[in-house]
Amino acid sequence: MRLALVLAAAASLCACSDSKPNAGAASASASGVALAPEPPPEARARIEALREAEHRRAPAGVLEVDLASRVVEVRRAAGRALSRIGGPSVRPMLLRLLGDDDAEVVTWAAYGLGLECADVRDVTADALVARSMSLPDTDAYDGAFLAIARSVGSCASPTRSEATLVAWLSAKPVRARAVAHALGDFASRTKRLREESWVSLFARAAGGVSEPPLPEALYPVSRVENVPPSVVDRLAEVASARLGEPGPARLFVIRALARAKAGGLAGVERVLFAEAGAFTVPERVEAARAAARLGADGQTLLGRALARAAEKPPAGATEDAAVLLATLAAAAPASSADPALAALASLEPASGASARDRRVVSLVRCAAARLTSGVKPETPALAKCDLDAGWIGKRATAEVLGRAPLGPRELATFKLLVEDPDARVRQAALELLSAHPEIPAPHTRIAAALAAKEPGVATVAAEQIKKAPALASAPLAAAKKKKKKPTPSDPPPVEDEPASAPPAKEVVDALIQALARAEKEHDPELLGAVIEAIGALGDKALLPAVQPFCASIHPTAREHATNAMALLSGRRPTCVAPDRADALAPEVTAPLTKTARITFDTDAGTLSIDLDPALAPVAGARFVALANRGGYDGNVLHRVDPSFVVQFGSPFADGYGGPTDLPPLRCETSPRPFDTLDVGVALSGRDTGSSQLFVMRARHPHLDGSYAIVGRAPPAAGISCSKAT
Repeated sequence: MRLALVLAAAASLCACSDSKPNAGAASASASGVALAPEPPPEARARIEALREAEHRRAPAGVLEVDLASRVVEVRRAAGRALSRIGGPSVRPMLLRLLGDDDAEVVTWAAYGLGLECADVRDVTADALVARSMSLPDTDAYDGAFLAIARSVGSCASPTRSEATLVAWLSAKPVRARAVAHALGDFASRTKRLREESWVSLFARAAGGVSEPPLPEALYPVSRVENVPPSVVDRLAEVASARLGEPGPARLFVIRALARAKAGGLAGVERVLFAEAGAFTVPERVEAARAAARLGADGQTLLGRALARAAEKPPAGATEDAAVLLATLAAAAPASSADPALAALASLEPASGASARDRRVVSLVRCAAARLTSGVKPETPALAKCDLDAGWIGKRATAEVLGRAPLGPRELATFKLLVEDPDARVRQAALELLSAHPEIPAPHTRIAAALAAKEPGVATVAAEQIKKAPALASAPLAAAKKKKKKPTPSDPPPVEDEPASAPPAKEVVDALIQALARAEKEHDPELLGAVIEAIGALGDKALLPAVQPFCASIHPTAREHATNAMALLSGRRPTCVAPDRADALAPEVTAPLTKTARITFDTDAGTLSIDLDPALAPVAGARFVALANRGGYDGNVLHRVDPSFVVQFGSPFADGYGGPTDLPPLRCETSPRPFDTLDVGVALSGRDTGSSQLFVMRARHPHLDGSYAIVGRAPPAAGISCSKAT
């Protein structure tokens, strides 16, 4: 059974409720059962010490005796700790573990080496390839081969990775799939593949007499923008042939068709216009997005799809509604006279529709109204599109508002939006500042937003300063000059260069206060945005405010501090991690020891997730504790992408923030790939996990190894489109 929270195809769309009390509240409870027996008693102390070293990010806590321990669980814990600690100092130890005879130890070592190879790409790739040659070709070592292949791809060695991976495509299917994903990793980093690599990938995708077709070989196509013209026809041929084969890799086939130019049009049409059930919701949504990449012909397809939807529109939260919203998001703006869009913009909910169905209808109406409103936010269709006059319509208005310079009437509308009670609306309005210099006194808006109680509003305000530092400045008063009568000998007049105004004191003060708040409230996303904003101002006097973060235990804070200090001082510093963190998250000393199920009751149905302590025991303990203290009650599923993820846990329903009394979680990432219905920890950078979770709707290999998997949503407990409370 598919998880079917399918209310919208765009990010930041509500699937559970607005912020009204008890409307679509997600109440949570946790229960658990015992796990398998613990490791040998003599190993427990070292395993616990290694777990502490891992979460303190302390490489010195991993000892030589751990690497050579006769207890395999200790060596595995050492490999896991080293791969998560990272940094140049752990490479020699990981290289040593790469030669271990235990498959799991090799897997952790290969995974960790792939995360830390930016300045030693060739050396690391050589070590990984050498180890692959001595791996037994047995099922027990397939996981180790997967980790090696993915690390060879992510290291992106210019002389080793691509040729090696292409040669490995002839491996047995389970390994060839990993190689295809690895070539996708390589393509993501290099933005290209050689023409001969494309030929090999398409041959493996097509299959032959001695090997079955491998649709996963089309995954790398979606990781580059432009496929060489010389292979486009072959791509269209191979991808079209794979459309009839259901499976998780068919999503890659549809994305590949989007890059096959005219040759992909027929395949995309086949998916987009298929009868319900022939293709999954994620596949139909991806077909709409693929059509948007196919130029004018693709837009014609989308127009036909909208016309068909207008003949029998969904009156609530159905799978067809999810596909329709994706189609509307992919379609280009059209004339207000378009009959299909006019019909969809005036769609009415069914009699007695639930609050959830009304939200879906509002999403459809506003998406259609956006396409026909041009640059006029005051059109009747847009003004009336939101049945509940809430955030959906206001965000649609903000989008239209940003399409043209703002006159007096539009500025009045902007003022209403930027002062709206809903954080999501204010964020949409603030995002207009960097592209609309006609908005008066933007520095006052920025300062007020930096002080907002909602961390997302403050974060967006800081991001606008980074985009356009002049927003932080009060306008300079024009200097009055005494005019003198020109004489024939005077040189021609020269236009004065506009003076550069310093940042307004109220903005600087607000940034410093937001910096302190972000630290106090354990908000790494706000912290990073404010540090970057301070750097963008270029005021050397602000250097002391960001310097301490150059020595932060948090890698994202160090990265942001490096960028800011380079701008403020003119010299890029080297920000080095401290030897260890002084403090630990409370869950480290009380990790999850049982498989725990958390059940969320929502107005879209019941969602259960099973947390697996073997995957992420510390993060699992955090989510159980939050559920038990009511941390998810009344929460909104703020992101519902039918072909990607369902995400929740943001206190203000906007994708930002978490509990202010708990420090960020260290990433418990692993080489285990994400699968459909796997549950992961949402991040805004490494080691920034908090309260937000996401549930996978489809296979997306680019997430593998970068986000912690904490468990799984059992298929029988998935939220059903037809079920509402």
